Amino acid sequence: MPEPTLITDEVKFLDAANVKIARNSFEELIVELPDGTSYANVEPVRSFPLTDSDKYISLLDDEGSEIGIIRDVKHLSRESAKVLVSELQKRYFMPKITKIHQLEGEFGVTQWVVETNRGPVTFGMRTRYDVVSLENGRVFIKDVDGNRYEIENYHRLDPDSIALLETQL
Repeated sequence: MPEPTLITDEVKFLDAANVKIARNSFEELIVELPDGTSYANVEPVRSFPLTDSDKYISLLDDEGSEIGIIRDVKHLSRESAKVLVSELQKRYFMPKITKIHQLEGEFGVTQWVVETNRGPVTFGMRTRYDVVSLENGRVFIKDVDGNRYEIENYHRLDPDSIALLETQL
């Protein structure tokens, strides 16, 4: 009987405590591994962006090959974690909807007029499948342009916003 393949045989987990993440003079993300190997223009990718956004961060080199995975951002040094989190926030920019003013459907597109933590936004949404409801009232919305919005807990919205949102859930 063949031996089972272990995840550690397939995936390279990095020792986060000994990985250094910083920016170079071109503002590119650089990663230095414990063995002294250094990579520039590194791209961090969340393995679970919706549920575990600070865990299992894949680091890709400038050719898209995986350098390794950081199991949890909290295991990095304070400086490295700060740089990585900043880069992830830019990459996964997602305004939070705080109020829904209006929803109107026309020609198969629902027009949303909302307030976000970044100011007022109007966007279109094609189908109800672009609204994903998760546990604890968390909702993700993708507009026609591929932009994403989050409602941290729709139960905390005002009653009018809840009523409008529930037409889409």
